[in-house]
Amino acid sequence: MAKGHWLDPLARRLLQATGHLPRHPGAATASGDHGHGEAVELELLSLKLHQNPWLALPDEATVQRAARLGVRLDVNRAPAAQWGRLPGIHWQWIDQLLQLQRQGVHIRDLAELEQRLGAPPALPRLWRPVLVFQSHGDPPRLPPLVDVNGANGRQLSSLPGLDGNRVALLLQERQRGRFRSLADLQNRLRLPDSVMAALAGRLHCGQGPIPPALPRRPFKLDPSVPPVSSEM
Repeated sequence: MAKGHWLDPLARRLLQATGHLPRHPGAATASGDHGHGEAVELELLSLKLHQNPWLALPDEATVQRAARLGVRLDVNRAPAAQWGRLPGIHWQWIDQLLQLQRQGVHIRDLAELEQRLGAPPALPRLWRPVLVFQSHGDPPRLPPLVDVNGANGRQLSSLPGLDGNRVALLLQERQRGRFRSLADLQNRLRLPDSVMAALAGRLHCGQGPIPPALPRRPFKLDPSVPPVSSEM
């Protein structure tokens, strides 16, 4: 039987990554060399990022490898989809970060990021290898916020994650009462966190449409009615 080629471990991992072979967490690499194994993991991640630049980074090791491959996230400009790649991030934090961008707030460093999010310090530190803190003179060009309490079906359907069924349910629920918050929206529509992360920074819960002011009819005095005297 012929000996295995030196690329066999890479080929096996590529097949595992694409789902053609099952993963065996307990299996060791053929060479047993950690440095070679890390090089293989970098090659795999590079291939995945080439196929999908918005690939999720599920753990600390992947974040560190992504940083070595040049992946960067601009804290003061990153869109929701880019924030959503980071492990452990909540959609509420993504929405808060995009609100800060709209307000022109620039986060200066990791400590300020931790403080503004109120996140456990371990999480921002886990993201640190791919984070950059840059100041920008011009405000970001973000799409206008959509009022979930006032938008029509066409406007709502243009948002990510809201298909026809969800839009219909949203309009139905809105008849029962305005949405008080995005958390209320998620609860009443039973939206998964992945959809809320995609909607982060795109919605707000306003007061809905303002009813048009009715035109006032001019008041005319009846000449047959005598004026009321002010004397007592």
